[in-house]
Amino acid sequence: MSLVSRIVQRMTFEFNPGGYERLLNEVAKSIEAADARFRETHAGLPEDVIVADFATHGPEVELSDEALHAYADAVSTGAPFEWVIR
Repeated sequence: MSLVSRIVQRMTFEFNPGGYERLLNEVAKSIEAADARFRETHAGLPEDVIVADFATHGPEVELSDEALHAYADAVSTGAPFEWVIR
């Protein structure tokens, strides 16, 4: 067993619920801001254009194909989209 492996095995982390909540709030604000910027330039465009541009211009999140198409529809029609942070 390497020295690094032994050190990693001994590491402990303390969970801070308040800090975790603040982190999630910051992530949510960042996603919402990126979503607003993307919608400024893509609202009303066809879904296929939105899907194509999402990877390079959209919020930096991973979406399943189904969720991506739902997001593209929301951007195209001006509808809200519910972000789920896991």
